[in-house]
Amino acid sequence: MTLNEQLGIRLATADDSQRILDIYRPYVVDTAITFVSSIPSAADIALKMQQVQKRYPYLVCTLEDRVVGFAYADEVRPHDAYRWNAELAIYLDGEYHRRGIATALYSALLQILRAQGFVNLYAVIGLPNDPSIALHRHFGFTEVGVHEKTGFKLGEWRDVVWLWHRIEGATDPALHGPPLLMAELRKNDIDTALNMAGALLKGAMV
Repeated sequence: MTLNEQLGIRLATADDSQRILDIYRPYVVDTAITFVSSIPSAADIALKMQQVQKRYPYLVCTLEDRVVGFAYADEVRPHDAYRWNAELAIYLDGEYHRRGIATALYSALLQILRAQGFVNLYAVIGLPNDPSIALHRHFGFTEVGVHEKTGFKLGEWRDVVWLWHRIEGATDPALHGPPLLMAELRKNDIDTALNMAGALLKGAMV
């Protein structure tokens, strides 16, 4: 059995919290990829996941039963007029970069968000981070602005770039109302997105 045949993508559960924390911790401690400076607990991760999953997809990629990456969407701003927007985040285990995992996770994430009725997607990326920018450009994100010297981490000021993607063929809010909650989404829509992402993994060069 090859590595890509063992990889899969599914919805995250609270049982994944410790492993997600293990992946996230080095980004907090050693990089400015996240501006978070205090390491959360597994309980913090589980609570965040529970809050996110009411409205947005939270996905993990697994190698057999071990989580090797995760991605999710979250709120951009709290006002009702922003309900059709979502901010995306993705983190991979350092041993599993450049194996098609990020592309597969994002493919599923974007497909689910489209099925829910989201319209505008954003990514907020600390610079420099060429791999993340390349991933987002692959999915049609474009730069809308740079906040210069906006975050201070690891002893220096950091710039942040905002990227934006408008989902092609997004539903008209005037006709269809706000995005569906995850619980309101048809199971078939979720399964289709996850299965297509799984097919991408199997076709990746790993």
